[in-house]
This record gives sequence, structure tokens and C-alpha cells, in this order.
Amino acid sequence: MGKTQKRARKKSSQALGVRDGGAIAKPTHATADATTDVQVAVAAAAMAVDAARDDGARSGDVSEGTILRALLAHSCVDACKALDAALARGVAVRADTCARVLALCQAREKAKPALRLLKRMDANGMAPSREAMRCAFFACAKRGMLREALELMSRLDGEGKRFLGKDVLVRACAMCPGGVDGDLGLALLESALRGITYGSWEPGSTATIRAQMPFAVPSAKDDDDIPAPLVRRDIEYAPGSFKMVCDNDGRRRPVDRLPLELYAPAHPGVIPFAPSGLTEAARYDVPHVPGAFVVTNLLTKSECAAIIAAGHAIGLRTDPGDVDGVTGASRLQYCEFMVWPQNIQGLWRRIADLMPPGAVGINARWRFFRYGPGTIYRRHVDGSWPEGALNEQCEYVTDVSDGKVRSRLTFLIYLTEGFNGGSTTFYTATPGEPGVLSARGVVPQLGAALCFPHGEAEESPVHEGSAVTASLNGGETFKYVIRTDVLFNVSGSSD
Repeated sequence: MGKTQKRARKKSSQALGVRDGGAIAKPTHATADATTDVQVAVAAAAMAVDAARDDGARSGDVSEGTILRALLAHSCVDACKALDAALARGVAVRADTCARVLALCQAREKAKPALRLLKRMDANGMAPSREAMRCAFFACAKRGMLREALELMSRLDGEGKRFLGKDVLVRACAMCPGGVDGDLGLALLESALRGITYGSWEPGSTATIRAQMPFAVPSAKDDDDIPAPLVRRDIEYAPGSFKMVCDNDGRRRPVDRLPLELYAPAHPGVIPFAPSGLTEAARYDVPHVPGAFVVTNLLTKSECAAIIAAGHAIGLRTDPGDVDGVTGASRLQYCEFMVWPQNIQGLWRRIADLMPPGAVGINARWRFFRYGPGTIYRRHVDGSWPEGALNEQCEYVTDVSDGKVRSRLTFLIYLTEGFNGGSTTFYTATPGEPGVLSARGVVPQLGAALCFPHGEAEESPVHEGSAVTASLNGGETFKYVIRTDVLFNVSGSSD
């Protein structure tokens, strides 16, 4: 290693908060992004210097160092020209450098240069990274280039998998001129869902949303005869019943989210789960939403009331900012907590025989949400999670299986019912009707759980938590839900 490389490495290490012979505190949430920016800039500068000197580049030659210097100067034009020239001359350029150039194109909304660079990479037999494809896709969406965006959305990698998932699609719809509910945003969503489902990628100029008949499972009956509108709200937990177990799980949080506060009951008996359900659980498949089904009678009314009281005892939070595209809509109130292994195993025994093959349990990490009047969780796709757990010392373990178990299904537990609106609404392309998005709601039922695919699964549905508008007949005003997951062996199958 030469002196230049040693100096660059030393500067990069200092920017990361690492010192020879010891360690310093990890960066806080407030400085983590700034630290990352410094790290990238220092590393890029070092690479640019090394590339220029080690390659013996002459004036006018194009090297990866030329590209990196343009990136450091935030010059989109120069970076695109340098990368195009380097690829045209057969200069080896790393995939992450290409992705950085396309990220700059996205930031500057330069869709056409991004597309030209992708074509140049294709001509050179260079497979683009998912990050590069995502940046070009976002650039096209920002410019309203619907046909080009759909062409990118339709592309498959060498393994036959789609480069871009539905999570990227939903984000791109919000970037379109006019926003997520504008003509272009809706047209991109409908055209892409139609292409993914039916193979027809022809873009439309706009799309309409057609509300279909909501799906409601038969009413549950059990021996716990508290009427749903009168579920107890007077349950109180003693001080010290819950404690924080984690404030940084290593996952990158969106910029509009508050820092993590993950709690846990002090012992397994804090939340009073019954040994078994009072009635037998049943499964109902959701029509027209592949892989989605509802399991009824998971929890009793008393258990639902105890969980609601637990959420309030921990304390509800609201992330800052407005809901995209909805005037006057409010954001969710929420908290996050763990459930003890004994409790999770007891719940799993109630429903295990109703789950798909390969399923091994319910994730113990629960996200508790409260929807009030006007609260809406806009269209999105759920992500996959590792198996979180508490150990015997009530310490949080982020991935207790070391990657051997991962979630494949969302497990959405309804804790209340009896309000108007508040359905979990799925958006799908309508067979034989280009330009029409079908909105299919599932009506919440107290104690039931809605399951559907998530993560990178092709059938992972676009959905929203629709607004709660009012109570019915003096009943519930708030919708309470738990979002967690059904876990699978990574080597297993959910089919």
C-alpha cells in the first residue's frame, strides 16, 4: 500500500469515528447521515487521486478517477460525459461508480442521460445494479416519462427476477408530476400492476379507481361476551411493567421517522394472554388478492383490550410531517414492543395448522398502530423482517436465527371493530379493463388477523390502511392494529 492510499485510508477512518488503538462512541441519529456523506466524499476523493496517479493518466484521458472527480464536484453533465466516454473506450468502471452517476441523474432529474448510460452499459455487456436501475426509474418518474419508466419496470435480471419491486413502484408514483393521486401517478401504478400481473405493459394516460365490494368474514362468536363497542378501556398496568430494550436495531430508518424506541413487558405474565382461544380459529381466503387470507378468533376481546392498554401504557408517538397527497389527513400514532417467547408460542399453536407450508411462527416484534378519524396509511408495500426475540434476561435479539428464518407474510391483527371506514384496501389491476384500478377492502374484525405476502415476493400487494371516518351506532372511534409477521425457514417454501 502506497503513502497516498495510507493517507486516504487514515482520513476515511477518522471520518467514520474510528481511531487506532481504541473506539469512540457510535454516531447519533442526528449525525449519522452527515458522517456517511463525509465517508463517501473522502473515499471518493482517495479513489480519484489513486486512479489518476496509479494509472498514470495523461491530460485528456478518461479514467474512473475522472468520473469520481466530477461526482465530487456534483457536476452531473461532466460525470455523465466521463462515464459515457469511459464505457465507450472499454475502460473498466465499477458498478457502484455507475450507480453514483445515475443517483446524481436522479437528483438532477436528468432522465434522458440516465437512460443513455443504461443503454451504453447494455451494449458493453455490463449488467446494471439494482441501485442504478432504481435511480434511472425515479428520474423517469420525476420527468413524467411513463413509457420509459414502464420499460425499466419490466426488465428482468440474469436470474429472471424483476430489477425493481413494487416498493420502488409506489415510491415512484409519489414522485410523478401531480403526485401519487395525479393522472401520471395513478397511470404508472395501474400500468405497472397490469404489466406485472398480465404481461401488458402498454401505458395509459391516466387511471381511475373503482371501489369493489368490501370483503368481510362471518362474525366471530366466543364465550367472552363483552360487546365490541364496549371493550374495556380501564385496564391499567403497574409502574415498571414495560421497559425499553432497544433504541438502535441497525436498520436504516426513513428520514421522516422518529428514532427507535422498542419496549418489552418486564416478564411473560404482564400482558394476560389466555392459554388457548375460546373458540376454534378459522381461515377465509380473500377473493382476487393472491395469497391473502383472514384468520378469525386469534385473540379474545379481553386479550385485545389488554394489548390496547399495553400500547397506551408504553406511550403513543406520532412521526412528524404530513401524509402525502391527502389534505387534512393525520399520521398514525404508534409504539413498538416485543412479546415474550412463551406468549408467541401459545398464539402460534392456535393457528399453526391454518398457515402455509414452511411457516414456523409469528414474529415477536410488534408494531402497535392507532388510527383516529382522518388517519390514513397511504399506499405502500410491506417489507420482510428477521426473527426478533427476547432472551431470558429480557434483552432484544435482532435476528435470533442468524438468518435461517425470515418473514414472508404480513400478520395484521385487528384489535377493534365497529367503525366506519378503516379497511385494509388492496389495489390491483382489473382484468380486461386497462386504466382501471380495483380497490378491494378487507373489513377489520376484532381478534382476527389478515395475512398477505410481503417483501420481494412477486405477489406482494400494494395496499393502504384506509381512513377511519366515524363510529357506527355509537361504537368504536379508533382502529387499533398490530403489524407483525409470519416467519418461514429461509430454505423452505410458502407455496
